[in-house]
Amino acid sequence: MDATSTYVAEAGPVIRTVPANPQRPRSSFLRSYLSSHKGGITTVVLTGLLSSLSSFLLTLIIGDFFMLQFQTGSSKGKLLAWLGIRLHTVQDFFWIFGGLLLFKFISSFYEGYLSARQGERFVKELRHILFTAQIMSPAEQFAGKPFGNYLLRYSNDLKAVQNCLTRGVLGGIKHFLFVLTGLFLLLRINLLLGLISAGLFLLIVTVVAVLSAGQKKYIRESRTRRSNLLAFVTRSFSRFRHIKQENSEDQVLDKYERRAGLLYKANLANGKAESFIQSVAYLLQFGMIGCLLWVMTWKAAVYSAADGLIVVLLLLLMQGAVRNLLKVPSYLNKGRISLDKIRELTHQQSLPIA
Repeated sequence: MDATSTYVAEAGPVIRTVPANPQRPRSSFLRSYLSSHKGGITTVVLTGLLSSLSSFLLTLIIGDFFMLQFQTGSSKGKLLAWLGIRLHTVQDFFWIFGGLLLFKFISSFYEGYLSARQGERFVKELRHILFTAQIMSPAEQFAGKPFGNYLLRYSNDLKAVQNCLTRGVLGGIKHFLFVLTGLFLLLRINLLLGLISAGLFLLIVTVVAVLSAGQKKYIRESRTRRSNLLAFVTRSFSRFRHIKQENSEDQVLDKYERRAGLLYKANLANGKAESFIQSVAYLLQFGMIGCLLWVMTWKAAVYSAADGLIVVLLLLLMQGAVRNLLKVPSYLNKGRISLDKIRELTHQQSLPIA
């Protein structure tokens, strides 16, 4: 009989049966979930996009306040007029500003909640597949590994898989659309500055993606050492009486210290790699703003103060989204490594069809 992975919906009934193929790619769990929850995933993306648009509008509309209150020209006001938003009085500003704040609150709440629900649902279904695979495995095969290794899948690996979906896939889409919207607005304000911003953004993404690919070996080493330590602790506790009878506590502590030391070194190496990547990201982000400010000093190009100010403000608004977007490769790497481990466990034996 072919192995079969059964996905279970939040309420409990089976919603999809996916034949398990030993050659199946590691991402098939994630692909199957995304394809079977297209409506929910689309809703999360749309609410995230609406939340992002409200952030841009809140920033732009503040420029209209100064134009109305102090009777000054504003590049922001022109951009809002292009978007179809026209304010005639300060009272109009406060009405629309209040409405945008409420809309931002509602869209942000639902985007966060729906994204978290998709992550929990994905982990619930994956946990069901994993537990079914393990409980149905032959006794000899299950006993071949310390069950601490199995327990690790339910904590560390499933959390990494959840982050892979919520912060990697869904978060990546959200932040990418946010940055794309910001670049589009920059192009509308000033074509040259917008093109330079887009080119620098692609450069930053490329550099961080290359660095993140090199982090995989550190992540794997950290996971392996953590798994070994947990397995040793579990095995030691299961032999507690035997250890006491032989008075071998000191030997057990020595073995624990060696494993704990290796985990400590592996975690430090991984932390150093991740800190380096994030530091490079910060450097490139603010370097991008500095580069644009330098371009504005060119005598051959003429920029108004309002154009330059709104460009910088939009770039600062995009900083958070760019920073989170640059973290996406790390979440995807950790999630893929965990999916690899889960796939190996679920395909080591045949599962009955539910």
